[in-house]
Amino acid sequence: MSLPSLEGILARNGTVPAELSREARESAVLEAMRADMGPALELLHRKAHEADMNGGTAEILEDPNSMLGKQLTRICAGTILRNLAERHVTHGKPLTFLNCCKVVIGIAPEDLALAQIECQAGPVAYADC
Repeated sequence: MSLPSLEGILARNGTVPAELSREARESAVLEAMRADMGPALELLHRKAHEADMNGGTAEILEDPNSMLGKQLTRICAGTILRNLAERHVTHGKPLTFLNCCKVVIGIAPEDLALAQIECQAGPVAYADC
């Protein structure tokens, strides 16, 4: 389960999810992300600031079987999780997930194909890739 704390967060608020506003639902999911995937969110936040100082992009290469790798995979693969991370953690910078182990923050859409080619062409450190 990606967000085990979500059930408790909703129960604590005494609410029925379908009756919550969109903003309240998103707030609950974001709170659960912070509780359950804090290390990945902290890394994404740091890397977003690194992107500001590096011409707009930053990369994370992480073993997909590590705790951090699994958190990054969940965030990048889940549409709502990725959207919330982009809005609240990376300051609007897009998250791109390449293969199973690389996250790029701030890449321009026109550079996505090149990024995938470069990810495939170089030596890959993890068997899952």
